[in-house]
Amino acid sequence: MLSLRNKRESFTLLNTPLVLFILIIITFVRIYSLHVSPIELSVDEAQYWHWSRNIDLGYFTKPPLIAWLISFSTFIFGNEEWAVRLFSPITHLFISLVLWATAKFVFGSNSGKVAALIWIFTPAASVGGFIISTDTPLLFFWSLSLYFLLKSVKENSSFASLFVGIFLGFAFLSKYAALYFLIFLIIWWLIYDRSIFLSFKDILTIIFTSIMIASTNLYWNYLNDYVTINHTISNANLSEIIINYNNVIDFLLSQFLVFGPLLFLLYVLVILNSLFKNNYLTLLAFLSLPIIVIITIQSFLKISNANWAVTAYIGATLIVSYYVTLKKNRFFKIIYNFGILLNLAISVFILKVCITGSFDPISLKSDPLRKNLGFKELAIKIQDTFETENISKIIFETRSDITRFNYYMNRYYNKFEDKIFIKSNSDNPGNFYEKNYNYDLIQKIKGEKVLIVRNNSNFENNSYNLNKFKLVKIISNKTIKNMQRKYFLFIGEIK
Repeated sequence: MLSLRNKRESFTLLNTPLVLFILIIITFVRIYSLHVSPIELSVDEAQYWHWSRNIDLGYFTKPPLIAWLISFSTFIFGNEEWAVRLFSPITHLFISLVLWATAKFVFGSNSGKVAALIWIFTPAASVGGFIISTDTPLLFFWSLSLYFLLKSVKENSSFASLFVGIFLGFAFLSKYAALYFLIFLIIWWLIYDRSIFLSFKDILTIIFTSIMIASTNLYWNYLNDYVTINHTISNANLSEIIINYNNVIDFLLSQFLVFGPLLFLLYVLVILNSLFKNNYLTLLAFLSLPIIVIITIQSFLKISNANWAVTAYIGATLIVSYYVTLKKNRFFKIIYNFGILLNLAISVFILKVCITGSFDPISLKSDPLRKNLGFKELAIKIQDTFETENISKIIFETRSDITRFNYYMNRYYNKFEDKIFIKSNSDNPGNFYEKNYNYDLIQKIKGEKVLIVRNNSNFENNSYNLNKFKLVKIISNKTIKNMQRKYFLFIGEIK
């Protein structure tokens, strides 16, 4: 069904209705997986949900668009996990459609269908279609920016350049990694274009329009001591360099899993040949390869996560779609065929993991799912203790705990709103909760009872300044196989 047959400079692919049907069916199956999955919200997802309860122009560690999306979906469908994540599979469907339109516009109809299939089956889209993250809207607006940029280049359209700036601004409101687009676009223009295809006026239009859209968050940062920008700079800080070759190897290997093993190999084989090939391929190469190179360097000097270079694969998808449809290279087409089939198999396995909450039959030394199981049940036990013991406040000691328990205890009735806090040992807040829900900074009433939730039994009263305290309960549940999550509940009385 996925076979490719030579036809002049291109080859026959699946017909348009069938490709569209595949994209829609995959999206509906992914939405179904959200409904039935036992996997609970991650730390970041739960924090984004908390942000969505208070719409703002920015938040402690991220721009605001992720919270806006969650606020919209939960306003309509409620606060279940699937509703929090709903925009993830839908957005990846839209990304596939935008890439389809983009590749069709610059390379032809067959390239468009290939690009759509490549993206929907990438492991990045398979995992990204289940979890809600800042990468999801970033990739959508990045792909829209790229579509209008290529339109501006091909048609010499200042109107299209305006839309590049608009969508690039929204990409910035999704995640600051959108700056890569603007930086490497300018570098491409200075080195390769120099007003041949894109005028200086168009470049200025893109820059100033994107800044204007992004200025809402910049102004919010100004009012809040540039907290988000400083946090982002801190994450990328290379002042404490830890040279580690293993980090480089780990990152590069992870990219085979982000884009798909064989398709990433195909991208590596063709990317250097794409540079200075023509204006379209060169632009796509400038908006993909340097991102991977920069994050690889960062992994060598410090550390990097697999998803940090994910924006590179928007351009990579389009480049690969060109080479497997418009080049008479049987080897490329064979790699593409097997690559799509391999990505399909990986996507099916990821879907199975999402639905069942298990990696079986694969046995992992460290199962990441254990981190996202069991909080819902434990939240009920903590709530019972709160009610029976006449508690006024609940204190957690890690961001990992407060995010999930806050979600599972507040998602329906907000009963514990402004009653959940974090005990921080740092003078400078390192996250949203340490800044806004710091137990040490709140007003306390003598004699009130607080519930302290710890993941170990060692309790030191010095930092809490309690009159008396006692261990009242140990709660636990099973996460995966023989592993358990356990908490020790202490009750103390304020001096």
